[in-house]
Amino acid sequence: MNTSKLKIEELFVGSFHHSLDPKRRLIVPSMWRALLGDPARLYIFPHPDRKCLYLYTLSEMNRRLAQLREAGSVDEVDEQAVRAMTASADALLTDAQGRVRIKDELLAHAEVKSKVVLVGTLTRIELWSEEQFDMALPTVSPLAETAFYGGY
Repeated sequence: MNTSKLKIEELFVGSFHHSLDPKRRLIVPSMWRALLGDPARLYIFPHPDRKCLYLYTLSEMNRRLAQLREAGSVDEVDEQAVRAMTASADALLTDAQGRVRIKDELLAHAEVKSKVVLVGTLTRIELWSEEQFDMALPTVSPLAETAFYGGY
């Protein structure tokens, strides 16, 4: 395999426990801020089946948009699905201290009271309430185990 043509990407890994401040702002971990781009922007979506939020960088959103465009024709069902997903989403800009303010509706979807867990899942960040995150673990997946602990 020719590794000289591989694009090197920085990935979101690790987990961080944080509290919302009195204005319901959240600090983005400093090690992740450099991955957000300039300006430091995130797009946040409620997961349709889980009580968590997905946060994507602008470059990841552009990659996903390219996938939609490459898929060919988009029918009414596809349009409605995209509309539903983006209507409940939001764009976040970090302030000078690396904080973001997440809409109350989105925090309510994840059942966040005051403490959250941010989890790096390679190309996105997941935001969970501490209580919901504990319920989401552990899971065994042959695909994940092979990808991370298998051969080369």
